[in-house]
This record gives sequence, structure tokens and C-alpha cells, in this order.
Amino acid sequence: MINKRFEYNKKPLLKLNKLQIEYKRKVEKKILFKEYIFESNECIVCKKNNFELLSKKDRYGLYMSVVICRNCGLIQTNPHMNQKSYNEFYDKEYRGLYMGKTFANNDFFERQVFHGNAIYDLIKKVVKKPFKNKFVVEIGTGSGGILQVFKNKKNKILGVDLGSKFINFGRNKGLNLKIGTINELKKIKEKPDLVIYSQVLEHILNPIEELKELRKYLKPSSLVYIEVPGIKNLTESYNQDFLKYLQNAHIYHFTLRTLNNVSKKAGFKLVYGNEGINSIWKVGDIENNFNNDYDNTIKFLKKLERLRKNPFNFLKIKSKIISFLVFFCKSVKILNLVRKLYHTYKYRKWKN
Repeated sequence: MINKRFEYNKKPLLKLNKLQIEYKRKVEKKILFKEYIFESNECIVCKKNNFELLSKKDRYGLYMSVVICRNCGLIQTNPHMNQKSYNEFYDKEYRGLYMGKTFANNDFFERQVFHGNAIYDLIKKVVKKPFKNKFVVEIGTGSGGILQVFKNKKNKILGVDLGSKFINFGRNKGLNLKIGTINELKKIKEKPDLVIYSQVLEHILNPIEELKELRKYLKPSSLVYIEVPGIKNLTESYNQDFLKYLQNAHIYHFTLRTLNNVSKKAGFKLVYGNEGINSIWKVGDIENNFNNDYDNTIKFLKKLERLRKNPFNFLKIKSKIISFLVFFCKSVKILNLVRKLYHTYKYRKWKN
């Protein structure tokens, strides 16, 4: 393992509220009594079982076996829960554990809208013209805030998600949302011009098979937007802490290179991408070759652990200052105003 602190001891790295503690216990109980079933798998990219253990727990203190494939460098949770277990987890415990609440609200929806504006502007920048009068589908839409942006830009939209409460929240705002997965595309005749996977592909049991299935429903001109947490972006996020990044719902943990390995095997070609990871893909040829990112990723994770321990690390100092400012803003009841101003600034920076 990277460090002894990655040993499984049930202790959360984050400070959990009462609801999160309650939902953590529910998950632990279901694992203990084998209501949630785990399964081991070969690497989806190279079809090997040559793994190196990185961690045995996640940031909530839940058991999570995280390994890296020595053959191709893809970091993955293995063994992980089977599809039936994940489906129940997403509908029953996911939001309560991750968000500390079990319902959608306007604050969550507006944050999705803010993010949707950033995605729209990136698509517009890449295609070099306004993206309108198109059919846009989002897999894992939550309450549909991202799609609200595309609807406002005169696009036809469809969103699917397994979280029934969040789907119902978006429906009440007049959005075309359905409870389900990519299988909903089988039921419609129109082929999408754009498919969005925003913070979703890392949750899917086999993203190669998912993308291969998606490819059946696309036109040659269709685009796919994929956004996942980028491992090599951790110097700029999660307080430079790989353990703080780890969460039991994530099955795959990508670098841009390993995501490219996955996408090529599914028949997609990279149009734009960064280590963020914000990426745009188009339909291409299926390629079975891959580039090994093991050495680079291991070096990066070791460097990250050294940075985390450095008391003079600029990002850690910045994080402590922000934590103090958040506490202060809460105490004087201006947090919501400051949050809106920050999101506006972040959006403009992202746009540029």
C-alpha cells in the first residue's frame, strides 16, 4: 500500500454529520450480512490479473480494495459490489452518505446549472459555434440541472438516473427525465447529437461495454462529453490527498491516458481532453492497443503523499485559509452570497 493510513480500520477521514454516520452504518450492515455482494474481475483494458494494492478503505471509512494494474496502469476498485448491489446503493444510501441529505433541493440543482454552463461553453468552444437545435442526452443526470442549460439553449433533452427522488425533483421543473440507465436509449428512435457523462463513468461496472453500447445509438457526427475526477489533477484538488479522493461508489480511477485506453477499446477517438478530466470524444475505430501508465501513476501518487506531508505546501495553507473563511461567513450568515460570487468567478475562469 501507499501508506499505513490506507489500512482498513473503519475510521472516516472526513467529518461526517449524523445522517452520514447513519447511512455509513446501513452500508456496513448490508456488507456484513452479504446483502451487498462483492465480485473480483480481471482488468477491463488488458484482461490481466496483475494488480498492486493501493488502499483498503475509502474516505468514509468503508472497506474499499483499490488496486492498480501493472500491465496498463488503470486504477480500479477490485473486488467491487455487483450491479444489483450498486443499483440499491445508489437509490437507498448514496445521496445520504455522500451529501448528508436524502433529497434534492434548489441549491443542488443550481450547482448543477452552474456546471452545465461550463460544459456548454466547452462544447461550444470545441465545435466553434453555438450548440443548439440538437438532441442532448445525459446519463446519470441527478436532478437535471446540467440539462436545464442545454434546454435553455434550445436543445431537446433527455436525462436518466437511478436516483428516483432526484429524477422527480427535475421532472417537477419541467425536464424530460427518466429513472433508468443507458438502456433507455433502446426505447427511442432519435439518435443523440451529444451524450453527457458528468462524474458518472467512474461509477459504471464496465465502462468499455457501456461505451460500446452507447456507440450503437450514435450518429457519425455525435459527440460524447466525459468528465471524471482525474488522478493526476489531485495536486489541485482534494487537499492533495489520494485517500480523501477515494469513495466507495467509484469503481475506476482515471488518468487521461487510462481513460483513452478505455475509450479506444470502445471505438471512440479523443477530440479534447485534460487531466481534470474534462474530455470530448467522437466515434472512431475500435482499437485494442493501449499505453501503460503504471510507472507514471505510481510516481505521481508517491509524490502526492510527500506533498501532503509538507507543512509549507501552498495548497494546504490555502485550504486552511478557505476553511476559516467558510466558518466566518457561516457565522455572519453571508455564506450563500459568497458561494454565488465564488461560483460566478469559477465559471468565468473555467470558461476562459
